[in-house]
Amino acid sequence: MLITELNKYGEKNNIEVKKEVPAEHKKYLKHVVAFANGFGGKIIFGIEEKQDSFEVCGLSGDIFKIKDSITNSIFSCIEPHIIPSIDLDTIKDKTILIVNVPSGWDRPYHLKAEGEFDGVYVRVSGTTRKADRNMIKELMFEGSNRYFDKMICPELEINENSIQNLCDTLYHKALENSKSQFEKDAVTPITKQDLLSWGILTQSNNHIVPTNAYALLTGHPALPNRIQCALFKGTDTTEVIDMKEYSGPIYEQIDFAYKFVLGNIRLNASFESLERKETYEIPVYAIRELIVNSIAHRSYIYR
Repeated sequence: MLITELNKYGEKNNIEVKKEVPAEHKKYLKHVVAFANGFGGKIIFGIEEKQDSFEVCGLSGDIFKIKDSITNSIFSCIEPHIIPSIDLDTIKDKTILIVNVPSGWDRPYHLKAEGEFDGVYVRVSGTTRKADRNMIKELMFEGSNRYFDKMICPELEINENSIQNLCDTLYHKALENSKSQFEKDAVTPITKQDLLSWGILTQSNNHIVPTNAYALLTGHPALPNRIQCALFKGTDTTEVIDMKEYSGPIYEQIDFAYKFVLGNIRLNASFESLERKETYEIPVYAIRELIVNSIAHRSYIYR
């Protein structure tokens, strides 16, 4: 099952395979750090990655000594401390060792020998890479149980009218995006209390103040951000056919980006009986989902 999955999907963000335990511990400890700084993962020793497939080769030697050595290396070489669970499994009479690394709460984790900044690693598209300054800053927020969008935006001033305007805008936007009458009936007016519970507003010194999320939803210049859309000729980025840049409230940027994509892909027409039916070459729900996900999961610390 494991090999079938690896041969089908390859190494993923949460899986790293090794033919054997490297003598240079850093070669696998950096993956432990990256998994702890992300959503967790596992390192599997005893599987060989070939040109187009994965094969079980198994580990030789005293497997329990190997297990103890890995445990000691993780505990002594990484800070803050990580406590993994290490399992043994047998596939085709060959023993593999699986190091399960949990997602950590005390981020950023780092290799002690490389220091608090140079020793920080993250997982990106199935590979382990050194974290840059902005990534480390974001990990620090997460490690202190803080989130950038819920932090107070000191440059932004609000009053009861501006709060109500945002509530009304979000309410009407929810109605506009409803695809059926059933969905519209489920939409209720948004209140200041809703904004507080969502972290768009927060309380400080007995005052209600806006957060960075409020700035993003209103397009305030205190937190400048934009979406860049481009159409290229061919499959590389050397020749630009069309390019647009959108700013303003984040939901407006999403709408503009969505329309840009629709305006630059093919619209096909077919006939069912006497009725003409038009469909885009890419499902429109998938386009919007991709754009919304990219907006929701991007880091707004990068300024």
